[in-house]
Amino acid sequence: MWFRQEGEVNISVLLTLKEMLVYHLYANNSIVSYSRASFLCEQEMEFQQVLLRVQESLTGDEVQDMVFLCSDLLSPKDLSTVTLGRQLFSLLENRDLLSSEDPSLLLELLRIIKRNSLLRNLHSDAFTQANSMLYAQRISPYRQLLYELSESICDQDLKNIKFLLIKTLPRKKLEKDMTLLQLFLEMEKEDLLGEDNLDVLKDIIASIHPGLEKRIIQYKTESCEFGGRVIAQEIGINSSKSDTTALPSPLTSVSSVDAMGEQVDRLSLTEGATGISGDHSQHSEFNSVFEEESTDLPVTENPEIQQYKMKGDRRGVCVIINNYDFGACRMKNREGTDIDKNRLEVVFQWLGFEVLAEQDCDRMRILQVLRDLAARDHTLADCVVCCVLSHGREDGVVGVDGKTVTFKELIETLSPYQCSSLYQKPKLFFIQACRGTREQRAVFSQNFLEDEDMPVSDAAVPRDSIPEAADYLLAMSTVPSYVSFREKEKGSWFIQSLCHNLQQLVPRGTDLLSILTQVNSDVSKKTDRSGLKKQMPQPEFTLTKRVVFPVPKTRLPLP
Repeated sequence: MWFRQEGEVNISVLLTLKEMLVYHLYANNSIVSYSRASFLCEQEMEFQQVLLRVQESLTGDEVQDMVFLCSDLLSPKDLSTVTLGRQLFSLLENRDLLSSEDPSLLLELLRIIKRNSLLRNLHSDAFTQANSMLYAQRISPYRQLLYELSESICDQDLKNIKFLLIKTLPRKKLEKDMTLLQLFLEMEKEDLLGEDNLDVLKDIIASIHPGLEKRIIQYKTESCEFGGRVIAQEIGINSSKSDTTALPSPLTSVSSVDAMGEQVDRLSLTEGATGISGDHSQHSEFNSVFEEESTDLPVTENPEIQQYKMKGDRRGVCVIINNYDFGACRMKNREGTDIDKNRLEVVFQWLGFEVLAEQDCDRMRILQVLRDLAARDHTLADCVVCCVLSHGREDGVVGVDGKTVTFKELIETLSPYQCSSLYQKPKLFFIQACRGTREQRAVFSQNFLEDEDMPVSDAAVPRDSIPEAADYLLAMSTVPSYVSFREKEKGSWFIQSLCHNLQQLVPRGTDLLSILTQVNSDVSKKTDRSGLKKQMPQPEFTLTKRVVFPVPKTRLPLP
């Protein structure tokens, strides 16, 4: 990028580069308007200016700290020549680890090295306002542990550590002016230190700084307790290889990370590993990790959970994407889906939403509908709702053309980065689609022939994941790997139960997660005429407050 060039840059050159980039974006992407291309270009240039300001604020030691933290992400050869912040940022950008669309790694690095003042100064920048809630944990807990230890080791302790290693590591290297982080890297090269190899370090630390030994023991204990699950989730690998009939345990939680010296929330997930023909939605799980930056915070017994504000001039927009006709891709049409759509329209209009229904959308149309929704001004609205009724796969929902829109793509369209007026407002997704092809069955088994009155599954192959973000709810019709059921004459079990419980419980002031818990209970009790087919919905969320819809002035008759 232009900011990496040494010396002064003539403004006319910058304008020429901008015009070229705008034209390139416009000419090579039919869905990007010229004005949008211009906006993206300005956004990118603004981001590079932010990186320059960050570089100017970092000391040489801080740059080396960040280099160490990134040693799992970049090659040692590349990192060996890094002395300036801009060099590191360039490497990260070249590896698609840092961009104007996802600056979360930069925020994470600044948080770890405790540059909170710099983070607060960045808070006024457009990219940070939009993404301060997005926080991808790319720096491993192991790497953070080593950095934490280095911050607590004084110069004399470092000399003592080098002395204890004098017969293990080359003397020439130990005699150099080597920092503790550089020493850790040398120990890793000699296979004396690693994520699962902390014994040597623990023994050395125990003799030098006994208090820090407890921190290493704590890390090892936590790693054993989690059994590597956290790592498997973050790299998108399903750690379970057994094909048992036991239900996956639903993990529904909010996790907190200090991104701007304050609490933010993050969501992590697991994607399915095997592609099976059928209606899959995404195999995703929420990972609960709470980090406390300060132990001085007051502790309150039974604190009252705050609620999102629901007193705006408008409740918001509810978009319903209703896919019925799959003839173009030779998948079964979704009989009964119109019953779900009509019921959702009635209920969400009753709740005060402006309802927009879209019929039979292919992949591009689904994305465009959500882009149009993001382009609206939601300043006066309380929240936004998106209901998707379609076939599904492990990684997302299926358009009528048979192509998948991943859950990542669905959610990113409504991120505060794409729509700043939705910042800190709940974004609610209700997904009626399968997440696999396995059927949950009752404990007994019988053989029944399927007929026209039997419920059918919405089932179609896995791949992607949900991005990390706060203030999201995904109310999924089923748990990972299993199908959802839809009755041709009555609609789907999940959507009908959702609408019924909204009508029953909103007037009582019940919050949305409690309503979805009741939906879980109701749907879990449903079965087909044979008594064989079962279903278990699963809400997944990063809501930071309770969602309580105001009581409508009128009541709807129950169907």
